Amino acid sequence: MPAFSFVSRRHRYQPTVAYRLAEGLRHEGVELSAVEGPWRPGGRTLHRRGRNKLRMIPLVTNGHTEVMVDTMEHAVDVSGLLNYCGVDDLDPVPDLTPPPAETDRKEVPLL
Repeated sequence: MPAFSFVSRRHRYQPTVAYRLAEGLRHEGVELSAVEGPWRPGGRTLHRRGRNKLRMIPLVTNGHTEVMVDTMEHAVDVSGLLNYCGVDDLDPVPDLTPPPAETDRKEVPLL
């Protein structure tokens, strides 16, 4: 049996750009929780405590797409940001794994 067990874990994507944009809008006086649109904050109840000892998973949803976030404050911010920007729907990426690195790099001449 090997000394180390290599378990493939998915890295959690943190939408820090969205969080910072929402924070910037709040500092400019935009009340993100009052912006109307299809996106709304919500949550999925857990049978036992989850991460950060929460009883639910904070979500942002438009009725058919759900985006998990880490806190309810971020759920309110992201839903308000999406509504403020006029985003009606998202086309999610199934897996955010980057493509394999190229081993044979070709130099491209500059024109």
